[in-house]
Amino acid sequence: MTIGERIRLVRKKSKLTQAEFGEKIGLKQSSLGQIESSTRNATDRTILLICEKFNVREVWLRTGEGEMFHESDDTLLEQLRIRYDLNDFGVRFMTAFLNLTAEQRDVMQGFAYAIIGAKAQTTSSEPTTEELEEAYKKMLLGFAPRKGSSASNITSDDSSSAMTSEG
Repeated sequence: MTIGERIRLVRKKSKLTQAEFGEKIGLKQSSLGQIESSTRNATDRTILLICEKFNVREVWLRTGEGEMFHESDDTLLEQLRIRYDLNDFGVRFMTAFLNLTAEQRDVMQGFAYAIIGAKAQTTSSEPTTEELEEAYKKMLLGFAPRKGSSASNITSDDSSSAMTSEG
Protein backbone atom coordinates (compact mmCIF):
# COMPACT_ATOMS: atom_id res chain seq x y z
CA MET A 1 0.00 0.00 0.00
CA THR A 2 1.39 3.41 -0.95
CA ILE A 3 1.37 6.48 1.28
CA GLY A 4 -1.32 7.93 -0.98
CA GLU A 5 -3.49 4.87 -0.40
CA ARG A 6 -2.93 5.17 3.35
CA ILE A 7 -3.95 8.83 3.23
CA ARG A 8 -7.11 7.82 1.35
CA LEU A 9 -7.78 5.19 4.04
CA VAL A 10 -7.46 7.81 6.81
CA ARG A 11 -9.86 10.08 4.91
CA LYS A 12 -12.39 7.29 4.38
CA LYS A 13 -12.20 6.21 8.04
CA SER A 14 -12.87 9.86 8.95
CA LYS A 15 -15.88 9.77 6.59
CA LEU A 16 -14.82 12.96 4.84
CA THR A 17 -14.85 13.90 1.18
CA GLN A 18 -11.61 14.91 -0.50
CA ALA A 19 -12.72 18.55 -0.28
CA GLU A 20 -13.52 18.31 3.45
CA PHE A 21 -10.33 16.41 4.29
CA GLY A 22 -8.22 18.74 2.16
CA GLU A 23 -9.70 21.79 3.86
CA LYS A 24 -8.65 20.46 7.26
CA ILE A 25 -5.03 20.04 6.15
CA GLY A 26 -4.79 23.05 3.82
CA LEU A 27 -4.97 21.26 0.47
CA LYS A 28 -7.28 21.67 -2.49
CA GLN A 29 -9.37 18.68 -3.50
CA SER A 30 -7.39 18.25 -6.73
CA SER A 31 -4.05 18.20 -4.87
CA LEU A 32 -5.35 15.63 -2.40
CA GLY A 33 -6.67 13.51 -5.27
CA GLN A 34 -3.22 13.55 -6.88
CA ILE A 35 -1.61 12.49 -3.59
CA GLU A 36 -4.15 9.70 -3.07
CA SER A 37 -3.56 8.40 -6.58
CA SER A 38 0.23 8.67 -6.10
CA THR A 39 0.70 11.05 -9.04
CA ARG A 40 2.01 13.60 -6.53
CA ASN A 41 4.07 13.07 -3.38
CA ALA A 42 2.82 14.15 0.03
CA THR A 43 5.07 16.77 1.59
CA ASP A 44 6.42 16.41 5.12
CA ARG A 45 4.13 19.29 6.12
CA THR A 46 1.07 17.45 4.76
CA ILE A 47 2.06 14.23 6.50
CA LEU A 48 2.58 16.00 9.83
CA LEU A 49 -0.76 17.84 9.52
CA ILE A 50 -2.61 14.59 8.82
CA CYS A 51 -0.96 12.97 11.84
CA GLU A 52 -1.80 15.94 14.07
CA LYS A 53 -5.37 16.55 12.91
CA PHE A 54 -6.46 12.93 12.63
CA ASN A 55 -4.42 11.32 15.43
CA VAL A 56 -2.54 9.12 12.94
CA ARG A 57 0.78 7.53 13.80
CA GLU A 58 3.49 9.00 11.54
CA VAL A 59 5.34 5.68 11.21
CA TRP A 60 2.16 4.00 9.95
CA LEU A 61 1.42 6.83 7.50
CA ARG A 62 4.93 6.80 6.04
CA THR A 63 5.61 3.04 6.08
CA GLY A 64 2.40 1.15 6.82
CA GLU A 65 3.98 -0.45 9.89
CA GLY A 66 2.09 -0.72 13.17
CA GLU A 67 -1.31 0.69 14.06
CA MET A 68 -2.98 3.49 12.10
CA PHE A 69 -4.16 5.59 15.03
CA HIS A 70 -2.65 6.56 18.34
CA GLU A 71 -4.58 4.72 20.99
CA SER A 72 -5.94 6.98 23.71
CA ASP A 73 -9.19 7.77 25.45
CA ASP A 74 -9.47 10.93 23.37
CA THR A 75 -9.12 9.27 19.94
CA LEU A 76 -12.82 8.73 19.36
CA LEU A 77 -13.78 12.16 20.71
CA GLU A 78 -11.19 13.79 18.46
CA GLN A 79 -12.54 11.94 15.43
CA LEU A 80 -16.08 13.05 16.33
CA ARG A 81 -14.88 16.64 16.83
CA ILE A 82 -13.39 16.63 13.34
CA ARG A 83 -16.28 14.83 11.65
CA TYR A 84 -19.00 17.04 13.16
CA ASP A 85 -16.93 20.24 13.42
CA LEU A 86 -17.54 20.48 17.17
CA ASN A 87 -16.30 23.48 19.13
CA ASP A 88 -14.66 23.18 22.57
CA PHE A 89 -18.02 23.40 24.36
CA GLY A 90 -19.40 20.52 22.28
CA VAL A 91 -16.43 18.32 23.17
CA ARG A 92 -16.65 19.29 26.87
CA PHE A 93 -20.39 18.59 26.86
CA MET A 94 -19.92 15.15 25.30
CA THR A 95 -17.08 14.34 27.72
CA ALA A 96 -19.16 15.41 30.72
CA PHE A 97 -22.13 13.35 29.48
CA LEU A 98 -19.98 10.26 28.96
CA ASN A 99 -18.50 10.59 32.46
CA LEU A 100 -21.94 10.44 34.08
CA THR A 101 -23.27 7.23 35.56
CA ALA A 102 -25.86 5.31 33.55
CA GLU A 103 -28.59 6.67 35.85
CA GLN A 104 -27.40 10.25 35.37
CA ARG A 105 -27.33 9.80 31.60
CA ASP A 106 -30.92 8.52 31.77
CA VAL A 107 -31.92 11.69 33.63
CA MET A 108 -30.17 13.90 31.05
CA GLN A 109 -31.86 11.97 28.24
CA GLY A 110 -35.19 12.48 30.01
CA PHE A 111 -34.46 16.20 30.13
CA ALA A 112 -33.68 16.24 26.42
CA TYR A 113 -36.88 14.32 25.66
CA ALA A 114 -38.83 16.74 27.87
CA ILE A 115 -37.49 19.66 25.82
CA ILE A 116 -38.28 17.91 22.56
CA GLY A 117 -41.76 17.04 23.82
CA ALA A 118 -42.28 20.58 25.06
CA LYS A 119 -41.33 21.91 21.64
CA ALA A 120 -43.73 19.51 19.91
CA GLN A 121 -46.62 20.51 22.22
CA THR A 122 -46.31 24.25 21.70
CA THR A 123 -47.69 26.09 18.71
CA SER A 124 -44.51 28.13 18.33
CA SER A 125 -41.12 26.59 17.57
CA GLU A 126 -39.89 27.24 21.13
CA PRO A 127 -41.09 25.64 24.39
CA THR A 128 -42.64 27.93 26.99
CA THR A 129 -40.65 29.05 30.00
CA GLU A 130 -42.89 26.96 32.24
CA GLU A 131 -42.27 23.83 30.16
CA LEU A 132 -38.52 24.39 30.27
CA GLU A 133 -38.59 25.03 34.02
CA GLU A 134 -40.56 21.83 34.63
CA ALA A 135 -38.17 19.79 32.48
CA TYR A 136 -35.18 21.36 34.24
CA LYS A 137 -36.64 20.57 37.68
CA LYS A 138 -37.19 16.94 36.65
CA MET A 139 -33.61 16.75 35.46
CA LEU A 140 -32.19 18.29 38.65
CA LEU A 141 -34.06 15.90 40.93
CA GLY A 142 -31.97 12.98 39.76
CA PHE A 143 -28.74 14.74 38.85
CA ALA A 144 -25.69 14.55 41.06
CA PRO A 145 -22.31 14.39 39.23
CA ARG A 146 -19.87 11.68 40.25
CA LYS A 147 -17.00 12.87 42.38
CA GLY A 148 -14.07 13.72 40.12
CA SER A 149 -16.06 13.52 36.88
CA SER A 150 -15.71 16.11 34.16
CA ALA A 151 -19.35 17.00 34.67
CA SER A 152 -18.51 18.45 38.06
CA ASN A 153 -16.01 20.77 36.37
CA ILE A 154 -18.70 22.61 34.42
CA THR A 155 -19.31 25.84 36.22
CA SER A 156 -22.62 27.55 36.68
CA ASP A 157 -21.35 30.26 34.33
CA ASP A 158 -20.94 27.61 31.60
CA SER A 159 -24.46 26.29 32.09
CA SER A 160 -26.10 29.68 32.43
CA SER A 161 -24.37 31.02 29.33
CA ALA A 162 -25.50 27.94 27.42
CA MET A 163 -29.07 28.43 28.63
CA THR A 164 -29.16 32.14 27.85
CA SER A 165 -27.59 31.80 24.43
CA GLU A 166 -30.51 29.65 23.38
CA GLY A 167 -33.28 31.78 24.85
